[in-house]
Amino acid sequence: MLVRPLSPALAEKARIELSEDPKRLEENIRHLKQWISKQPHLRARTDEQWLAAFLRGCKHRLEHTKAKIDLYYSFRSKAPYLYSIKYNEPKFMDIMNLGAVLILPKTHKPADPRVILYRIGQYDTKEYSAIEVMAVLGLLEQICFMEDDNLVVSGTVNVIDLAGTRWTHFTQTPIRQLKNLIQANQDAMPIRIKSVHFLNAPLVFSTFFNICKRFLSEKTKSRIMVHSKSNEALHQFVPKEILPQEYGGTGDSIQQSIAYWKEKVRKYNSFLEEDLKYGCDESKRPAKTQQITTVEEPFRRLELFYDVYKEGNLWKLLPRFNHLKATEFYRPISMIRELNPKLAEIAKKELNENPTHVENDLRHLKEWLAKQLHLKARTDDQWLIAILRGCKFSLERAKTKLDLFYTLRTTAPEVTLRLKPTEAEFMDFLRLGTCVILRQPKDALHPCVILIRAGEYDPQKHNVADIMCALYYLVQILVIENDTATVMGTMIVVDYEKVTLSHLTQASPSLLKKLVAVSQDSLPLRLKGSHHVNVPAGIEIIFKLVSGFLGEKARKRLRIYKSNEELLKNLPKEVIPVEYGGSGGTISELIDYWANKIQEYKPWLEEEMQFGTDESKRITKVKNNSNQGSFRKLDID
Repeated sequence: MLVRPLSPALAEKARIELSEDPKRLEENIRHLKQWISKQPHLRARTDEQWLAAFLRGCKHRLEHTKAKIDLYYSFRSKAPYLYSIKYNEPKFMDIMNLGAVLILPKTHKPADPRVILYRIGQYDTKEYSAIEVMAVLGLLEQICFMEDDNLVVSGTVNVIDLAGTRWTHFTQTPIRQLKNLIQANQDAMPIRIKSVHFLNAPLVFSTFFNICKRFLSEKTKSRIMVHSKSNEALHQFVPKEILPQEYGGTGDSIQQSIAYWKEKVRKYNSFLEEDLKYGCDESKRPAKTQQITTVEEPFRRLELFYDVYKEGNLWKLLPRFNHLKATEFYRPISMIRELNPKLAEIAKKELNENPTHVENDLRHLKEWLAKQLHLKARTDDQWLIAILRGCKFSLERAKTKLDLFYTLRTTAPEVTLRLKPTEAEFMDFLRLGTCVILRQPKDALHPCVILIRAGEYDPQKHNVADIMCALYYLVQILVIENDTATVMGTMIVVDYEKVTLSHLTQASPSLLKKLVAVSQDSLPLRLKGSHHVNVPAGIEIIFKLVSGFLGEKARKRLRIYKSNEELLKNLPKEVIPVEYGGSGGTISELIDYWANKIQEYKPWLEEEMQFGTDESKRITKVKNNSNQGSFRKLDID
């Protein structure tokens, strides 16, 4: 029998995990060859090493193996676009050179799974497609079936880096092709997927994944993890010794891995050429093979879901699916970055965060939102977890905050919609530097700092509400991206340099109440204190008046400084901008950073502009706290 003997470590793993018996392996291969010869519709490879790969991928269950072999070749006729890239075409080598998908050549231990690295953002969607990239991977995997015992016996660990991905990476593949792509790789390939790790997931990924997971098996879904942008989290699951240097590892570089596979493909040219003749002739099939499909009605709903998602109008779906349970769209997998151990401990102690309860809390909020006819609300997991953390995981407080957040979009547009982040006027105001969120040192356990420079705008052209409107959208991006902000909260630094009487008189009592409602009551952040610097003479009286409405905790956390030097004594120097004596970058650099962020999030913000409330559909009238009393008592957590 021409099957390569396994190493001792892999042989033991095959015996324990795959129920492999070397004597039975030979008998099963002979049985498969006889079965294939009797299938008139199949033109299938019968190399013994090839058939051994399918047997091991099916844990030596013969009927399961037959079904997988049939499905593997059936996809070549059912979905030929999945195999559109041939090994001898220039496009194949172009994709190889990009390093968009690589099977890492080394393992750390003799019986470790094989690691496959996907770098989705490396290819230009105008030139290549996800289907073509996966076709390249499919050809590399064929080589592995013949010579890689680690992949065949121990399975694969899939690391999917989404850095650099754009909206088109997630919307270029029609949903029926997406369905076939997932099923061809999950159900037809003789590979056991041991785990899937997503890195650098952008905001649109959560919505996209809600579509994809409908085609995933429960076992696959249970093995998916979404990591923070730090490579350290990945290193807990994938040894640094095999990861490329670009991912903080000590293994071969990306370019070395590319060179390895280009040479491997060259050696397997004749094998890959021969493989082109294999496939399936459905006209000769004696009886239809039962293939893995999804239920048609949910699938039709998904097609509609996907079409609207591509247009950025996801909220339009809600009225059409009010009769459905939220769980029909949202499975138990939560697309949330995991907190680093220190933040997780703080979240547990200060916010009552319990990882075992998070999925149920998210599901509860989504089900509640689905029943609120007046609400058109974002339901991304990362957004909802920010709301929950801002409310210390009180579900009722989270519901109130969500309702108020979107209600103010409708009832206080002079604040929330005064400047639209998708329009040039917003960017012009942002570049004045009236408000920026300062840099957060890596792994710093300190509240995120927001700097307001109220004197930087011309009161003849702009209003103080413009500052709140700009912050309103910057903070939304912040809580989606920055776990430290959602756990540790924020501090505000207000610089009054250049502030004139014209600036101060813009804040009428009615406007001030709405500013407070938006900033304090609706945004999912805990305000840990405020610091005021370069305060002009006479404004202390206003502070004394306002402090009468503050709670004891808030009064203790309000600080007024006479100089930047005093400010530096109370805040980390590495956070404070250079202009204030710190080392946290220049104001200009911070402005550029956030201007680029706004551009990066443009599709997300365009979608965000569609959310709000339809007050005519509200079942019970909401009490607007912003209209009660001359000042609402400020309560800083």
